[in-house]
Amino acid sequence: MDELKRIGVFTRVVETKSFSEAARQLGVAKSAVSKQIVQLEKEVGVRLLNRTTRSLSLTEAGEIFYRHSAEIVNRTNIALSELREYQDQPTGTLRISCPVSFGTEHLTSVIKDVRSLYPLLKIDLLLEDRIINMVEEGVDLAIRIGWLQESNLVAKMICEAPVSVFASPEYLAQKGTPKTPQDLQKHDWISLSLFSSPLTWEFEKKGQKQSVQMHSQLKSNSVAAVIALSKSGQGISALSTFCLQEDFEKGLLQPLLTDYELEPSGIYAVYPHREHVPPKVRIFIDFLSKYCQSARWLR
Repeated sequence: MDELKRIGVFTRVVETKSFSEAARQLGVAKSAVSKQIVQLEKEVGVRLLNRTTRSLSLTEAGEIFYRHSAEIVNRTNIALSELREYQDQPTGTLRISCPVSFGTEHLTSVIKDVRSLYPLLKIDLLLEDRIINMVEEGVDLAIRIGWLQESNLVAKMICEAPVSVFASPEYLAQKGTPKTPQDLQKHDWISLSLFSSPLTWEFEKKGQKQSVQMHSQLKSNSVAAVIALSKSGQGISALSTFCLQEDFEKGLLQPLLTDYELEPSGIYAVYPHREHVPPKVRIFIDFLSKYCQSARWLR
């Protein structure tokens, strides 16, 4: 960087034809400019400027060096300008990891809103129901849903994600409808593979808490599969309400124990570093936050 600084001083002296004017424009003392030129000539091993008390001119070597130096300074200024623009505007490719159900039903709407304002931003959306290694897989932003464990990553909670216990009308007609949390233990349970088994659910009603330990008869690593199994009458499950809303409204699934509250999970934006967060990540998180504030599952 010292060499680049000296090249910048040299080109300014050549273009202003004056040590004094170059110093004024650079905001430094004339002696500092002179020192930089002397050091530069020492490094390149030739005299670059002919200077007297009245005149200043390039030597033959100086003319050659100036042509290249001017190009270096110009390219550096362009690079810095583009970098500042990059820091202010979302550019490049934003690589996002997200659970399948939330990504398909909700994040695609956020992407549409973002790209309507920032059409040059490219987005690579990875949908999978697993916890990825963001650094190894080159992911800029991960949307995670549930109860997060401690990690070295930065996690910003976007909103709570209410959890619903549910089953199909077909299953309830055959096996009966549970009236209390303890009744769930008499039923077949479907869960996500990423949850440990047995799984403890804590229900609350009028300030009274009840814990129920559930053993899964069916497990899947896919939220969509858990929902499909529930629709086919295979058992009862519990998931974030955002992926069930449409099925509730159509009567394909029925929420259970609605007079009890389950501890809500959360929707989190996770990214690798707290400092120097790229604009593309910050802006996407802002759009996601606004989207979730008006979501039906929070009403």
